[in-house]
Amino acid sequence: MPARTPRFTVSLPALLAPLLIGLLAGCATIPFDPAPVVPTKHQLPYSVKLKLGALGAFMVEPGATMIADPGLQNHVLSPIDSLVSPREQWEAAILQYVTARQTFRRVVREGTADLDLELQAAIYIDPSRAFDFNYIYAARVDALLKDPRNGRLLKSYSGFGKAVGEVARGGKDDDRRPVNRALHAALNDLFGKMEHDRRLASL
Repeated sequence: MPARTPRFTVSLPALLAPLLIGLLAGCATIPFDPAPVVPTKHQLPYSVKLKLGALGAFMVEPGATMIADPGLQNHVLSPIDSLVSPREQWEAAILQYVTARQTFRRVVREGTADLDLELQAAIYIDPSRAFDFNYIYAARVDALLKDPRNGRLLKSYSGFGKAVGEVARGGKDDDRRPVNRALHAALNDLFGKMEHDRRLASL
């Protein structure tokens, strides 16, 4: 009996991922446009000096957002820097969100404040394992609260958000809404945690 030729199968998402990385990398920028923000009822008694730290967008392995490992950075296929450029627009929009939310008594970009607040944000785009073009967009925002006198880390928090979007055409409009929904949800989660942390209210 002749030996059988081994058959190799590759999933459709695995084949499409490199193509869509190229499409997304070539897209126009996607500005962050915060949805209307409802001011909190749990304002903290501090002023903060806001700084935006690391900001990035990444394509991850198909299905990475559905597994138990929360470290999506361990499953990155490629960065997509164009999606979070220009950085100045994202800084202004996140400042707008934080100011409108009123988590802190006052938010400043220059000068002195009671606390230094550094935000780091990452957008992860997951082509999933389904045989369609519904992508999962996941956002993570980390907050580092520091003592402005010596830079000592006082508290850290993380917020998460997800949204589903269709990128079949690989265009800017396909990505804009889910990116904004995911990031807005992550910011809501982050600042909700901070506002309800009784230890933070009594530093």
